[in-house]
Amino acid sequence: MTAIRTTLLRAFVLIPAFCTNALISNVTAAERELHLHREPNDLLIQVEGDEDDDWFVESSHDLTNWVAVTGFGTILSNPTNPPVRALGVSSEQPLFYRARRTLGLFDTNLLRVINLRFTNANWQTLLANGRLNGSNTPAVLTMANGTQIAGVGARYKGNTSYDLGGAKKSVNLEIDYLDTEAELMGYKTINLNNAAADETIMREAVYFNTMRRYAPCPEGAMAKLIINDANWGVYSLVAQENNDLIKKYFRSDEGDRWRTPNNPTPGNQSAFGYLGATTNVYRQYYDLRSNNSTNAWNRLLNAIIVLNQTPTNTFREKVEEVFAVDTWLWFLAIENIFADDDSYWNKGADYSFYYEIESGRIHPVQHDGNEAFTIGDTALSPVASATTARPLLFKFLGVPELRQRYLAHMRTVLAEQFHPAVMIATINHYQQLSGAEIAIDPKKNFTTLMYTNELRTLKTWVTNRYNFLTNHAELRPVAPKIVAVYDPTNRPGPTEIPIVTAEVRAVGTNGIDSVWLYWRDKTYGIFSKTQMLDDGAHGDGGAGDGVYGGTTTNYPAGHKIHYYVEARSANAAKAAVFAPRRAEVNPYNYRVGLLSAPSTPVVINEVMASNVSTIADPQGEFDDWIEVHNVTDAEVDLTGRHLSDEPNNPRKWQFPAGTKIPAHGYLIVWADEDGLATEGLHASFKLSAEGEAIFLTDTDGNNNAVLDSLEYELLESDRSFGRPEANPAEFVVMEPTPGAENK
Repeated sequence: MTAIRTTLLRAFVLIPAFCTNALISNVTAAERELHLHREPNDLLIQVEGDEDDDWFVESSHDLTNWVAVTGFGTILSNPTNPPVRALGVSSEQPLFYRARRTLGLFDTNLLRVINLRFTNANWQTLLANGRLNGSNTPAVLTMANGTQIAGVGARYKGNTSYDLGGAKKSVNLEIDYLDTEAELMGYKTINLNNAAADETIMREAVYFNTMRRYAPCPEGAMAKLIINDANWGVYSLVAQENNDLIKKYFRSDEGDRWRTPNNPTPGNQSAFGYLGATTNVYRQYYDLRSNNSTNAWNRLLNAIIVLNQTPTNTFREKVEEVFAVDTWLWFLAIENIFADDDSYWNKGADYSFYYEIESGRIHPVQHDGNEAFTIGDTALSPVASATTARPLLFKFLGVPELRQRYLAHMRTVLAEQFHPAVMIATINHYQQLSGAEIAIDPKKNFTTLMYTNELRTLKTWVTNRYNFLTNHAELRPVAPKIVAVYDPTNRPGPTEIPIVTAEVRAVGTNGIDSVWLYWRDKTYGIFSKTQMLDDGAHGDGGAGDGVYGGTTTNYPAGHKIHYYVEARSANAAKAAVFAPRRAEVNPYNYRVGLLSAPSTPVVINEVMASNVSTIADPQGEFDDWIEVHNVTDAEVDLTGRHLSDEPNNPRKWQFPAGTKIPAHGYLIVWADEDGLATEGLHASFKLSAEGEAIFLTDTDGNNNAVLDSLEYELLESDRSFGRPEANPAEFVVMEPTPGAENK
């Protein structure tokens, strides 16, 4: 899933009143520079850094209390030619300044202002035609932070919202329409939605930014649109549901992405219902948006068959092989909490999903959010639509364990995000951000009084929905309390069987039915599972002390193991709780440690991390290199051994089969990521001239024990770092060795 954090550029610059117009300061922090320039009546600012990073500026009198510079907005950084902007403050006032990076285009603390300029006088007609035929009309897009992109493609979008929105139409913007390299702060396509029938214009942003904490979902925010210098009002700003979104949540976008079109006659046809044993019957109900294989339809059909026809006694295990069950339970629970009428539970359509090629499983992807917070659905049952017309809900919630997992996830969302104290504060935040602009929005088809009333209605709805759900019979059973979870003691090596322990306590008169440990060694795929026992056999205080222990299994050195714990109550429902609460979304983890080999026949003899002109590889290129040396009197076969520059990934590059070093011989490995080269040994990584550690590790069969390692610091161009022959344990910086490639 995506982590949200703010980076502070620690560049504090004191501006004395007596300075001239000259450049005042360049202050560097984390490869970024803050530049301040004096003008007679103003200060100008630049941030030199990564392209498309977005910054706002704060000032302080005392380096303790900081306030944003009002009226400035944000500014983009650039590594070569950053834009210059006026701070809008007097240069006579001594202050400290700093820049803080925003959270990107969809920073919910900002009301973005997007300007479009069309040269065609009939641009509205062209955009309307584009909605029907998919054609784009070029425009120039500019933003206050210095962005200007020509050749952006625009067209109207939407169905019901197109008619309900009045003059304000939803707009799809293809940033890379005429320039395939163009992007807007990392995005190729964005949508400005008119939020028809939502006078607050915030429902979609609130809903999406809750959903994406738990399941794949586009980002959402709010923005003001200006077209040809005319104010077109406030819109819902939403990222496009495309392969760029897929890559934010998955290892690749090489799987199949699907959309289920709105079904005019709701049934189970587009809800993974079984319609027959051939793929043709399904093609009218599922829209294949990206097809990276020749068997996408067979994959879909197989998942549908497993879901609908697997016997009860094997269903739990088999369905996990084709559906990412935990992610679907989060997705379905949040759709229900927010009473999203454009949803699986309501329509059995108008949702998306993705076949993850790495795991062979189907994941949900949120598509639409403009019909969330449906007013008439305050009392929607938390298990609504769990019928044969909605096979996912019917089959999943028919398994008691999965039903309680679904309800546990619902409790987590209610506690973390949908609690009135949190949700109403979020609504107030969006109101403060956009309320003044909505009041003067010339294109809105509602009054300011209607806007104010709708805000009140939305807050009341949230409170009523929360109260209904938390008092519902399905959600009232009490789960145990997981007091603490403990990683395996010390750092387990590849030969050890790690033990995870958890302290679990019953709540009230409810006892504890069982405690379970789930784990996997990848960021994707199925979790293995074992029951944890309170029997004193796992190094805890003894049987009956409430400390449960369970073992994972041994994995190769460097592997990160992801795990979580589930505790089930002994009450009739067997109500469940997870630690961490988000279970598979954000599990705990520990790392398998490295072993040291008792002896080694081969050592890392010398490295060069900035080879400018010293030694050319067989392709004639001057690349980083690592030299290994056989210190024995016999030939050494390196087949299956590894080189790496990451202790957490010691198997990064493997010596090819048949790689041998003669007695007391030397061998060069080019660290150039040139794995396709047919001559020479070319590792899958490069070296850092700033300094790092290099590891030579043994075969998988020998648990990847470290045979040798080398740690070096800053190296200048054409300078190597190596070990004198007299002392293999000591390293020195050396001049280039003539003919080293022929040793």
